[in-house]
Amino acid sequence: MKFLSTIVFTLIAGAATAQNILTRSLDHYQAGELKEAKVLIDSALTSELYAAQSITWYLKGFICKDLFKESSADSLSQSYREEAVVSFNRLLEIDTLKEYEKEARQNLIYLATTYYNEAMILTQRQQPDSALLYYTNFEQVYRPLNDTTISIAGSKSRFYLALGSGYVRMEAADSTADYSREALQAFGEVLDIDSTNKEANYNIGVIYYNEAVSRILNVDYDDIDLLAFGQFEDQTISLFKKSLPYMRRAYEADSKDKNILEGLAGIHFSLREFEISNKYKMELLALEDR
Repeated sequence: MKFLSTIVFTLIAGAATAQNILTRSLDHYQAGELKEAKVLIDSALTSELYAAQSITWYLKGFICKDLFKESSADSLSQSYREEAVVSFNRLLEIDTLKEYEKEARQNLIYLATTYYNEAMILTQRQQPDSALLYYTNFEQVYRPLNDTTISIAGSKSRFYLALGSGYVRMEAADSTADYSREALQAFGEVLDIDSTNKEANYNIGVIYYNEAVSRILNVDYDDIDLLAFGQFEDQTISLFKKSLPYMRRAYEADSKDKNILEGLAGIHFSLREFEISNKYKMELLALEDR
């Protein structure tokens, strides 16, 4: 926690013969008295003199980052993180000599990753709105750094794949819920990055396939006229056809996946393409015989 560089420590401690407010804030920081240190650094920043100094923002960034790390996941903790981000960004703006650029960037990268990690956790907890907010915060902090340590494309793909899977689980857990639109949008974000992604293609294929099957299972055949049945059949076939290209791309990515083979066999059977359906069934049987 208390690992300010020796240069910064010397500059703050020697800034005035008498103890100034920065020195007192640093003393509290070094002693682990973070809240007391923050009160003093916030007071210092009300002065134009201190607000114009890189050292002030450097110290505030570390204080708020450590307060965030020591706090539980509540609104106050999030506030500390936000203040740390603002402080390190402000430091980058006014540090014209780039004395603290490396440390400021390292800390912003760290803070960005905390947003990303929490976003991924929130997808598992089935809190998609909060997950999206945290992921957005990750990009907002990380993108301006033009850093290549973390692949934004890869991070975005993994996040939206987890988000889409979260929507699928939420719908499976509640028979009255319908998150298919949200899931399709999430998986679509993955395919915008990599159109060959196996999981995204498979999941979109399954969503359309399941929607078609659900329509078939829930229709009241005793209470539907010939015209309405024709429309129903056309719409259902359309859903199977929507499913097909996604399941095919998933197959191209992994032709040995049993779930994909079952999906393709089911789609072609539903489209009355029995020869093609049997082909995938034979491939599935060959895998099961191994």
